[in-house]
Amino acid sequence: MGTKIMLSNFKITFLDHFCLITLLLIVNLGLAQETRRSKYFIALKKNEGVEIVLNTLDTFTAFLPPQNMLYADPMIFKHHGVNYLFFEEFDYKKGTIAYVTVKHDLQLSEPVRVIEMSNHLSFPYVFKEGQEIYMTPETIDLKEVGLYKAMDFPHNWQKKRVLVSGYDFSDPILFKYNNYYWLFVTINTSELQIFFANSLEGEFRPHPINLLKVQGRNAGGVFYTNNQLIRPVMDCRKTYGYAMILKEIVKLNTLEFEERDIFTINPTWAPDLNGTHTFSLNEDLIVYDGRRSILISEDAAYSNH
Repeated sequence: MGTKIMLSNFKITFLDHFCLITLLLIVNLGLAQETRRSKYFIALKKNEGVEIVLNTLDTFTAFLPPQNMLYADPMIFKHHGVNYLFFEEFDYKKGTIAYVTVKHDLQLSEPVRVIEMSNHLSFPYVFKEGQEIYMTPETIDLKEVGLYKAMDFPHNWQKKRVLVSGYDFSDPILFKYNNYYWLFVTINTSELQIFFANSLEGEFRPHPINLLKVQGRNAGGVFYTNNQLIRPVMDCRKTYGYAMILKEIVKLNTLEFEERDIFTINPTWAPDLNGTHTFSLNEDLIVYDGRRSILISEDAAYSNH
């Protein structure tokens, strides 16, 4: 029998006392965990050349979200001489798609929300085909990848068709290469799936690589540098969205796919980061995001007031 300890008018054993303290510690630990949140923000730089920028990621202009909000998945797109920065705006309940315009001195306009649904939205990948502008945002709750057309750019977007369906698809990108339209998307958090079609209106057929369950979640759209086709890929080996690897696509046809690592972007370019998971560029700008784990009570200190 344990030693009895008097507590007010109650009698409990030493073992009971120990268990009570342990329970309180567990509860307090749980409360401490609940009071933390991930806080993403966006970094912008002028594109002075990819090789130069990759070695100076620690010098940037920060686009900070307001309190109780995060900004992530930045995608830069230029139209009629104006740079538009599309991004996920997340209020810790669901995501919406918003944009700002970026001036030459990196000054930003006020955010404008352009797509909002009852479901979560993120990863607003934008591309141009002919004279039309499209977006393939992540709509994971709908179990599909939709193709959205700008009816009145950048404000009015309309879903034109469903490209693929049936899975929890995340972070889709779509690009034309060697006479095919290629859809790269992810299922099961980081499992790469590739589909291809002869046109945007055609059937997107699965690539044989899909059977191999290759890991490689998109971290942005593909781009060319030094005659290399580069795909930013998340490195989730430590945690989700911990780092990014720029990979060169060295072979892509309807039967084969091969890529190789070129450069790793670790979350070391700003203080207190524990993740960086989106990278986008055009001829003028490079944008990328960073993640910190903060106490909810400290949210204001990491926000744009």
